[in-house]
Amino acid sequence: MSRLTDTASGHHSRRELLLNVGAILGLACIVVAIGSMVFGVTPLVFRSGSMSPDIPTGSLALARTVDAADLRVGDVVSVDNEVGTRITHRVIGIENVGDGSVSLTLKGDANRVPDPSPYVVTRADRVITSVPVLGYVAAWLSSKTAIFIGGIIAGALLMLAFGPIRRPSDRTLSTDEPAESSEPQLQEADHA
Repeated sequence: MSRLTDTASGHHSRRELLLNVGAILGLACIVVAIGSMVFGVTPLVFRSGSMSPDIPTGSLALARTVDAADLRVGDVVSVDNEVGTRITHRVIGIENVGDGSVSLTLKGDANRVPDPSPYVVTRADRVITSVPVLGYVAAWLSSKTAIFIGGIIAGALLMLAFGPIRRPSDRTLSTDEPAESSEPQLQEADHA
């Protein structure tokens, strides 16, 4: 009997652990999403080595949108070029254009020459910090495969959380234990 109780207790402990891990991961996602919205932080994944060695390929950076007037030479900023591609390079020159706009001359740290065209902006995403390799993880987590696997894990956790709960009284009785029934038993009496 105690072996069955130990097994049921082990299943219960693993179930609780999985649910707690799922809850912590879900809470972390919510906190990151809210923090991103409240503080205006944008994640950036570096797919090229143009900012190496300071920010190597595969890094994840966090950037915050700032007004053009707040930009300084030496800042690493992320802007869209004329065809809509996101470029994240270091500011090497700033010219005031008027109406709150500036013309930025950018250059990747690993590049020999500045970008071919200046970028006229009123706002830009300034890099706050970066973490090497974490960009690879973020890129994988946003892939179709990771989303599919995440859906399966979420479904499994929901089934675990809201599925039937096995109690020790629900187990199959062994042959040496008397059967208990909730129905009243009729007793036969000898009539002689």
